[in-house]
Amino acid sequence: MFFPRYLMQMQNRIYLSNKFLNSSFSSSSRPIAKFDKDIETLQLNPQVKHLGVFNHSAVKLPEQLKKAIEKILISCPDASLTQNAEILNNHLIFKKPPLTETKLNEIKVTCTEKVSETHPFPDNSFLSAEDEKKIQNSLSSKIKKIVNQNAYRWKPVVYNQTVALTYLVARIAPEYASLYQIFHEISRRDPKFQPQTLFDFGSGIGTVLWSAKSCWGDKKFKEVFCVDSSVDMNNLALALIQGGVWPNQENDCNSIEEKNKEDPSTLKGLYFRQFMPTSSALRYDLVVCAHTLLELPSAELRLQMAVSLWRKSQGYLVFVEHGSRAAFEVIMEVRDFLLSLSDENKESNLQGYVFAPCAHKRHCPRLADTTPCNFEVKYEPLKINGGLEKEKFSYIVLKKGARPDTDIQWPRVVRPVLVRSGHTICRLCTQEGKLEEIIITRAKYSKSERILARRTKWGDLLPAQLSRPDAPMSESTLGDKENIKL
Repeated sequence: MFFPRYLMQMQNRIYLSNKFLNSSFSSSSRPIAKFDKDIETLQLNPQVKHLGVFNHSAVKLPEQLKKAIEKILISCPDASLTQNAEILNNHLIFKKPPLTETKLNEIKVTCTEKVSETHPFPDNSFLSAEDEKKIQNSLSSKIKKIVNQNAYRWKPVVYNQTVALTYLVARIAPEYASLYQIFHEISRRDPKFQPQTLFDFGSGIGTVLWSAKSCWGDKKFKEVFCVDSSVDMNNLALALIQGGVWPNQENDCNSIEEKNKEDPSTLKGLYFRQFMPTSSALRYDLVVCAHTLLELPSAELRLQMAVSLWRKSQGYLVFVEHGSRAAFEVIMEVRDFLLSLSDENKESNLQGYVFAPCAHKRHCPRLADTTPCNFEVKYEPLKINGGLEKEKFSYIVLKKGARPDTDIQWPRVVRPVLVRSGHTICRLCTQEGKLEEIIITRAKYSKSERILARRTKWGDLLPAQLSRPDAPMSESTLGDKENIKL
């Protein structure tokens, strides 16, 4: 598999998208939404939600997990833990992937040109060899300094026990919330999917397992395979599962295998490893890679890992990262690569399609925008007296096999719905891979359709098919008056 050539194609594609595509929602001729009639009639009942509506309430950690966290933090008192958690959280949120050699060379060329303009090299015919060398060293030093200021210096986070505890305080609540929302959508749209096996790459403190158990039940999973390079993260994950008891604090069990021997009924089928298994024969119903892609040292390694995880899946493969631009681009890199493999291998185990959030397999229109495709979830933080907080995240859910003809491909709401006194504005990504804006007004839509639009939130699916009229809609000026930043 020729990864470097694919990466070059991806870079060219993003460049052309940024150069030629219009990133704003079309307003000159807005489409008309034709709502699903079966869905529409339900909206007069405020208790009924259609299949496109997902969790809107604040996500809370399970009580069992909160008690385990409390027990662990009491046993490991650290006055600076909260402050360090905030620092780590900011570092992870703003993290970017390592620079490629091509990008680094571009930065070096730009910086060299900048230094040459501000500090032109004097005529060396009047300089001694020693003076020329001094000036050259001085210019090289200036160039190196500017390069270091402009080039992102990536380095992996080393998770010892202290950093693992800091990560627990900083990230377990928001990551649990985003994962729960993704899993909730899968379970709601595909109720027949009842995963019994789970593979978690970059498992960290076990947040994926807790979220999956909340959606599909404690007793569903017969095998859970967790891979994380940090022994301390694996031990903390196990401590959370054991109710706040560290592996070496009960019966001197220092490993999950020893704990299984002591009490097979408690942790049977749960495995922690530091490395990926060499065999690709075993496949899992649900494979997840959460908040891990940006920790990998190169794009080539990210794509290789994505292929390995795709081969291990026999149901769904989920990638999720924080909702930054850098994380979104990494998600899209993996998405497009796996879809290209699917198109080339329609008869093999590599065939699949995008289940969420996209309703299409075309290139994401947000790649031509300055803003990422991300979504938002409300959650209850660990702080007892703290109010609700929000987490932005980007994700992709791929499903094995061919997309069924009966699959719902409703447009996705990709920005907050704007509810006004006389109309509602929905910004959507359609199955054609386009960003569209529709305005729901009294003149054009029924009462139940207006209620449905008002109840739809950012991240939901709008149960409608869009069609563009021959002429611009009369209310198009409404959207212009809103002067919305898209």
